[in-house]
Amino acid sequence: MSSVIGYTRLSQESDTSLDRQKRHIREYVDENGLTLETIYDDGEQSSGFDESREEYQTVRERVKSGEIAAVIVNDKRRLARDFDETMRLVLDLREHDVEAHTFQEGKLDLSDPVQAAVEVLQAASEHEAKKKEIQRAREAVQERIDNGYDHGRPPIGFRFDEAGEQWVPDREGRFADVVEAIQMVDDGATYRDVQEQLGIAPSTMSGILEHRERYLQRSENP
Repeated sequence: MSSVIGYTRLSQESDTSLDRQKRHIREYVDENGLTLETIYDDGEQSSGFDESREEYQTVRERVKSGEIAAVIVNDKRRLARDFDETMRLVLDLREHDVEAHTFQEGKLDLSDPVQAAVEVLQAASEHEAKKKEIQRAREAVQERIDNGYDHGRPPIGFRFDEAGEQWVPDREGRFADVVEAIQMVDDGATYRDVQEQLGIAPSTMSGILEHRERYLQRSENP
């Protein structure tokens, strides 16, 4: 097979970072003995039509040129923004005998018209389903915020209370170590000193200090 190209994009409905998408494409190429020419990246695209995505338009032109053997994306939702554009891309792929591969599902069967139509419908369906899923998640987070609840994974040393609403000190975990680490830094210790004495990594200390006041407040008021 001649060279292949990759394509990445990130939108409000995306849940896979650009770096991860690119890594998946390279892994797929290596595992399947393909030759990757380049990865076209439209970066973060939270709105707009496919016509505004310059890299995507370049991918379309490369497909029409017949100079490439395949286009590789992370998943079907990267193929295009909506049903109509996905259909147009699939028709171009079929007409110019260019394969479509996804990291998640491998080579898509576009040779049979019925199967090609199925792929288009699945891509559109998955795109809409993911949008709804992410919207529900956002609404759930906003509801927690509106109710004054904590959300997200608790920082080191905290856990959720029995109601699952607030972060509380994990007295049987590392809360005491975290408070001691904060006090060490306040007294002039370096992050490396903290790591050597308490086993808390410097990268973790950066996150701890973002919640410094909360740790100290809960240490004084259990």
